[in-house]
Amino acid sequence: MQIPDPFYAEKKCPACRKISQGDFCMHCGEKLVQDRITFKRFIRGIPFIFFNFDHKFFRTVYFLVKCPGAMVRNYFSGDRHRYYKPISFFMFIGGLIALLYLSFHIGGTNDKVYEELLDDKELGKKLDIFANQFIVGTLFIQFPIVAFFTWLFFRKRKYTYGEHMVANAFFIGEVSLYWIILFPAFLVLNKSKNIDLLYTSYSVVIVIYYAYAFFDWFYEKRTWKGFFISLIFVIILYLFIMILSLILIVPFAYAIKTGIGRLFP
Repeated sequence: MQIPDPFYAEKKCPACRKISQGDFCMHCGEKLVQDRITFKRFIRGIPFIFFNFDHKFFRTVYFLVKCPGAMVRNYFSGDRHRYYKPISFFMFIGGLIALLYLSFHIGGTNDKVYEELLDDKELGKKLDIFANQFIVGTLFIQFPIVAFFTWLFFRKRKYTYGEHMVANAFFIGEVSLYWIILFPAFLVLNKSKNIDLLYTSYSVVIVIYYAYAFFDWFYEKRTWKGFFISLIFVIILYLFIMILSLILIVPFAYAIKTGIGRLFP
């Protein structure tokens, strides 16, 4: 008896839901059988950040506002052809933020905060310049940390760490659009005390959006209990990241103050 070739077996496309054969859908081009996203697979995709800007970007932005949790669940189930690649999405938005804010020298009054914390005016200014110039690098370091804690806290949901990396790349990219949308306001209020209100509002946006995204992702917007668990988790995680950032200021300050400081402006 001849064994049927699995290549020609009929499969339902995870994107368009139509029946097709082979490795790719003959209707929309989506891969019919998607592998799970592991950390190794996620890292392997980083060299492919050289992407083409197209309508997928706007579709991804739209669904990350409307139903972020449902979108990432669909992405993990194999419906990936319709959306922007997560690392490309994150890097494109981060790169655009860096281009805008560094080109126009946008900054707040963080140098005074650093000055009071370290009791050194000149060092405070240097730290503020460093923070502004490496904003994308800071975000890139933060989201794997956030992914680790979401993976740890919600490990019963059976998502891999790589999938948490993907979800958080989408989420942090989406919430970072705040900097682009409000760029005119940052430009008008640049270097004034009132600009700190925009920075504070960004913190509020982070907490609200992440709580909403986790509520949709892990609880499918079903229970108030799920919402409050998501909200409390995000608040605690946000405070932890802020404390960690302040702790990391010390070695950076030491590096700048000593001979290593020549690496920085």
